[in-house]
Amino acid sequence: MQRIPSNTSIWLNVMRALAAQAVVIGHANYLFFDHAEGTGGALAWLVGLCSSGAHKAVIMFFVMSGFLIGGPVIEAMRSQRFDSFKYFIDRLTRLWIVILPALLMTALLDGLAFSYGGGEALLASRTPFFPEWWSSLEPDSIKTFVLNAFFMQMIIGFQYGTNLSLWSISNEFWYYLLLPAVFGIFVFKRNIKVLCVLLTLFIGFLFIYSAKPNDEGRPLTYFMMFVIWMMGAAAYCFYENIRRRYLAAFFLVVAFFMFIVFKRIYPDALGYDFALGFFTVFLVMISKDIPANYLKRISDFFSGYSFSLYALHLPLTFCLMSFDPQLALPQPIRYDTVLRFTLYLLAINGASILLWALTERHTAAVRRFVFAKLITPRVA
Repeated sequence: MQRIPSNTSIWLNVMRALAAQAVVIGHANYLFFDHAEGTGGALAWLVGLCSSGAHKAVIMFFVMSGFLIGGPVIEAMRSQRFDSFKYFIDRLTRLWIVILPALLMTALLDGLAFSYGGGEALLASRTPFFPEWWSSLEPDSIKTFVLNAFFMQMIIGFQYGTNLSLWSISNEFWYYLLLPAVFGIFVFKRNIKVLCVLLTLFIGFLFIYSAKPNDEGRPLTYFMMFVIWMMGAAAYCFYENIRRRYLAAFFLVVAFFMFIVFKRIYPDALGYDFALGFFTVFLVMISKDIPANYLKRISDFFSGYSFSLYALHLPLTFCLMSFDPQLALPQPIRYDTVLRFTLYLLAINGASILLWALTERHTAAVRRFVFAKLITPRVA
């Protein structure tokens, strides 16, 4: 990551911050407002436009993650500098320092919403965001909690509690393992090569096993999102190429072509995801040439707590709404309800900053502690 220029780092933080806010706004919008056809007029159109980026933002997260994590892994393996043990501990601490507190907070917030607030009524009036079959899956069980803690949501069971955003965390974790396993088949010696083959097959089996009656397309999602994740890793590998700008222009043309085909001519959600993936690669590759020092402070701040915001926003939104009698039913889109919606967004961001201050902010210190306990004795 030391080779990433300052401009690129800043723009990646800008994209990460905007993507996290897009997810929050999109999900809160579906829970908050009544989207019946013909309601709201121009204001509804504006709210819909600002709230339409949740899934798009997740695609951008995958590309950026591939660029920042997958690319350096490939470079390290090619130069034989890859330390699998250190890499695994590094990735696990990065995820757990946010996910474990977020799961505990989900349990607390859902408990408050359903025991003391109007959680049941809110749940019944927010389909299909929370499908009718959702509550039959025991989403608040200890088993589901443990499965989410070990990134098995969507493979065995579903997300914990009302925290439906956790689906992508499972993708991220298994992609962190799948990339070095696949590349290890080609770069490691015989004994390690066999382990890499077995790990690759095991992860592939998990992806295939993820198909369920209520989620039959999940295996395809795992495999295709990995390809999109790898697009970011590939962008990292070509980032210092003298033809980088030509490659960026090529990706822009491909993205535009795929947008036209899969949005207008032959509507297809997966094809549209790939179009957005190519467009994100284009943005990453040209970011090196666009000055951004004036955005450093604000981008550092808003991107700093973006993971905490992503991991906490849904159960927090649900809990806050459960104690607001006016929101027992979805609200019409008016200026007063949009103002109320904005206040909710500010509260969600404030609580996420608090979670960040207690957990994510200390990631580097936790890593140093873990490395001191695990890495140093291993070296000695």
